[in-house]
Amino acid sequence: MRIVFFALVASLLLSCKNNNSNVDETLKTNSEETSLTPAQQIAQSTGLSVWDDIEEIQFTFNVNRFGEKIMDRNWTWNVKSGLIKLKSKQKEVVYYRNKKMDSTALNADQAFINDVYWLLPQFKLVWDKGTTLSTPIIEQAPISKDSLNMITILYDNKVGYTPGDAYDLYYDQNNTVREWTYRKENDSLPTMQTTFEDYQSYEGLNIATNHITLDGNTNIYFSDIKVIKSNE
Repeated sequence: MRIVFFALVASLLLSCKNNNSNVDETLKTNSEETSLTPAQQIAQSTGLSVWDDIEEIQFTFNVNRFGEKIMDRNWTWNVKSGLIKLKSKQKEVVYYRNKKMDSTALNADQAFINDVYWLLPQFKLVWDKGTTLSTPIIEQAPISKDSLNMITILYDNKVGYTPGDAYDLYYDQNNTVREWTYRKENDSLPTMQTTFEDYQSYEGLNIATNHITLDGNTNIYFSDIKVIKSNE
């Protein structure tokens, strides 16, 4: 009985130690999360922590209008070298983003920036310079009518290919973006509003692969997504 008693005490002590360890880890995780800004929390939920491990991203940006495909652009983006490859029905372009670009490359790069913004807008909250981020508030989402958190990113008048634009991102309690509103030149009226649907995970990047407009007539979606890590 003494052996059993000591074994029981040891078991309880081990259990308490494990429980305390779990509590400590939980407190540590919660502390780390609360120390992040709302923008950082949104980016982290999308997979920002694995970004340094990413070598290349491949994807096709598609647009359907009234059920008919009107656009598709296939991209290969070497994150490390800055090499960009565009393939579409109209043209093929290869260029480096970190080198001087001619008019052809600049034209392709405008399309690239647009398509990447749809792919990973959450990262733009922490990546882009010359922006102003709002304090998140609770708002009714324009499409689902759900009460969601809303954060706005506003670009300065001299930043990027489309300066002065604003994006309202609606996200849930898990920091997952569910809808957004694009407002050209920070207009008070929406230019476009879409859903963020069909999230899929690619090597730790959580990407919304489908977007549908408020009227349901336009569908912007991604296909052929492949994420390659540096060690692969």
